[in-house]
Amino acid sequence: MKLYIGGAYQGQEELARVENPDAVILVDFHERVREALSRGEDPREFARRVCREQPDAVIVSNEVGAGVVPMEPEARAFREAVGRALCVVAQNAEQVTRAVCGIGVRVK
Repeated sequence: MKLYIGGAYQGQEELARVENPDAVILVDFHERVREALSRGEDPREFARRVCREQPDAVIVSNEVGAGVVPMEPEARAFREAVGRALCVVAQNAEQVTRAVCGIGVRVK
């Protein structure tokens, strides 16, 4: 499993596709976490299930925890859930890459 993260529009999806042309790529992981939350799932359990069921996948996600803390409790809960889920994925990933202005920086 590989994880590509970055702020919105930082090129993480494009980088993942170039570096892994034949891989199964799960884009917008942060939105999948939102869907899991709407179903009442624990974000860490959701991430563990994804890691178990798709161990060879490339996961692409926006970082949603940087910047101004949202006023709305739901928005704060979402960003915390994404952070927790991404921690699980990162721990299970063989490689973690952060995209900044389209340039990949290896974190792990």
